[in-house]
Amino acid sequence: MAIYANSILTNGPLLIISGQTPQKDELIPDSIEEQLTIVIEKIAAIIAENQASLEKIVKMNVYLTDASYLPALREKLSAFYGEHQPAMTLVIVAGLIHPKFKVEIDAMVAVETSD
Repeated sequence: MAIYANSILTNGPLLIISGQTPQKDELIPDSIEEQLTIVIEKIAAIIAENQASLEKIVKMNVYLTDASYLPALREKLSAFYGEHQPAMTLVIVAGLIHPKFKVEIDAMVAVETSD
């Protein structure tokens, strides 16, 4: 099951979201599912703060520290944006900025203007 599109065309301004990490306050959960939930909630909050829409996510870059996390990623992202499929890059990395981090995601979101 594909959770991404090969390309997305946008003609409006873009909201660029920096890589979001799985730390909430001082908590860094151990499970990939909990880490994904935190990252996705952070992205959703930034999108809402900017009066944008989840359906307008046009690109995501996902960094995982282990390929075995792919099923959890697919499940969480499918629930996050439903039928919408942004363009996506997925990279398995040796590590992230904190040794307990298993995932980091950044995103680009098309923003509607009221011209």
